[in-house]
Amino acid sequence: MRTSLIAISVLLGFCCIASAQPSAPRPVVFTERDREFALKYLNDTKDDYIKQLTGISDAQLNFRAAEGRWTIAEIAEHITVVENALFGTLTAATAAKTYKCEEVPRIPDLALILAVTNRGQKFTAPEQVRPNGRWKTKEDLIANFEKTRATTIEYIKNNKTDLRGSFVQSPMGTVDSLQGILFITGHGDRHLAQLKEVKADSKYPPK
Repeated sequence: MRTSLIAISVLLGFCCIASAQPSAPRPVVFTERDREFALKYLNDTKDDYIKQLTGISDAQLNFRAAEGRWTIAEIAEHITVVENALFGTLTAATAAKTYKCEEVPRIPDLALILAVTNRGQKFTAPEQVRPNGRWKTKEDLIANFEKTRATTIEYIKNNKTDLRGSFVQSPMGTVDSLQGILFITGHGDRHLAQLKEVKADSKYPPK
C-alpha cells in the first residue's frame, strides 16, 4: 500500500510539472472576422475622407494655418500617395515572409492602430511621399483617393491566402500581412485627424 501511494505521488508530481511547462503559441490564422474588421475600417475611413473634402471651397482647400503647416489639399494628397506606395511595397510578390509563430512577437491589432493614429508623436514624411500639387482640385483628390482605396479594398475582399501567416516589414517593424493593411488604413485615419485640425483652426475660412 505504501509503495502504491509513493507511485501515485510521483505520478502526480510529473503531471504538475508537465502542466506547468509553457505551451507553444497557438497559430494565428486569417478569419472572416479579420476580413470584416479590415473592410469596415477601410470603408469607414474612405467615407470620412470623402465627407471631409465634399463641399469645401478652394479657399478652404488651400488654407494654410501657419508657415510649414500643410493645407487640406496637401494632407489629402499625402494620404493617397502613401497608401499607393505602401500597398505596392507590402503586397509585392517578394514582400511577405513566413516564420514560426514563436519567432515573431505579435502586437494586437487595436494597439497597432492606436500607435499609428496617435497624433501626439510627430514624424517627417519622406520626400517621395510629400505633397507637391499632384492634384489641384477636390474632385481630382477624391477621384484618385477612391481609385487607390478601391484597390486596397478589393485586395482584402478577394484575398484567399492566410494574411496572418505571412509577415511584412512596415514602418512599425515586422507585422503580419493583415496588419500591414491596417497600418495603411491607420495612416490615412491619422491624417484625417490632422485635416480636421486644420478645419478647427480659428483662421479657417468660413467658405
